[in-house]
Amino acid sequence: MKINERVSLLVMLEKSRLTTDGKAPIFIRLTVDGKRAEMSLGQKVNQKNWNQETGYVRGASIEARLINNAIDAATLKVRQLYDQLCINEEYVSANMVKQAYQGKREREKTLMEVIDFVIDRVKLKVAGDKRSPATLTKWNTAKDKVVSFLQFEYKAKDIPLSKVKMSFAEDFVDYLTLKEHIGNNTTMCYLKKVRSVLKTAVEREWLNRNTLSSYQCSYIEPEKDILDEKELFTLYEKKMAVERLEDVKNAYLFMCFTGFAYKDASKLTREHIVNFFDGEEWIVKNRQKVTKAICRESVPLLPIAKEIIEKYKDHPYCLQNNVLLPISSNQKYNAYLKEVADICGINKNLTTHTARHTFATTVTLANGVPIETVSAMLGHKSIKTTQIYAKIVAQKISTDMSDLKKKLMIKMPNLQKLNELVA
Repeated sequence: MKINERVSLLVMLEKSRLTTDGKAPIFIRLTVDGKRAEMSLGQKVNQKNWNQETGYVRGASIEARLINNAIDAATLKVRQLYDQLCINEEYVSANMVKQAYQGKREREKTLMEVIDFVIDRVKLKVAGDKRSPATLTKWNTAKDKVVSFLQFEYKAKDIPLSKVKMSFAEDFVDYLTLKEHIGNNTTMCYLKKVRSVLKTAVEREWLNRNTLSSYQCSYIEPEKDILDEKELFTLYEKKMAVERLEDVKNAYLFMCFTGFAYKDASKLTREHIVNFFDGEEWIVKNRQKVTKAICRESVPLLPIAKEIIEKYKDHPYCLQNNVLLPISSNQKYNAYLKEVADICGINKNLTTHTARHTFATTVTLANGVPIETVSAMLGHKSIKTTQIYAKIVAQKISTDMSDLKKKLMIKMPNLQKLNELVA
């Protein structure tokens, strides 16, 4: 019996439980959106007397009439329960109807309960070196943002999962951007965490569907500071008066000419330098990042990188810690980089990431190194990740050529007339 496009109801015999006297239990099979739930009527009938096409017992005997009346009552109850649930719930599953039919209603999970469940699992993975401590920190921060939002929007510490509708996402984004003045991309990261929590709830059958799955997280591609060739070689040629700044400058240059991230560069040892198949020195290692697939980084050493390695081969910190570079604290390193930039007259916010961006753009792509090669050296799992750098290079070329065109127009006024004629 088809109730509507999403729902159908069948009355059937459970022939796998046939008794010795030829009787089988009767059950109702409810299907909602292709998912089934089965409910027993507590009645048995001889399968010889069963009409599967009608879903009733054949004949007009007292037993047949009693069982058929029970079937009518049960199917009516199922339909009524479905209709009632549809009034109170945004989405009704076959299992929800079954629980209501059996008089069971499992307590609904709450949003904060599932967030805590996810965070506890992240803690276990961090303890087992399957996730980084930074991942746990991000989850805890996201939890704090949800707690603040619930207090602001709902005047509550928690809400049932069923209350997390599409409007939740819109209100959450507005709260973070307008009330807490958090940037768009960071806001989207927090929202993705909530969406991931709902996905977990669906997978564990605590929720019927992820109401935020269709919400589009809109990211704004941030401007990436990169050094151009002039700035790069200004940095290379400038001698710092303070030793700690000289060390930071050289470590930064090393990353600019190898593409290694801060964490990877800080852990490089002599064992990572190998004479490769081409007879040249390469650094060969895996990126220090926990992912489903380990990304292998193999980078040929350019002359400046070799020079820096040689400079620190007898440095006390490097000898004591068996590393190539005297890099200790990321926080201090970024602070010192600001000093280096000021001394060199570089009006850019230098960070550990800008060195990697510079390698991908100014050092490699801008000098004709194929994007596939750059992707491999950066240890990217997908070339799509590297393509953002190609866009930066293309934009830089466009800007530079536009500036050149203006200069030529000033120096050669006749070009303006020619340009107007062609246009």
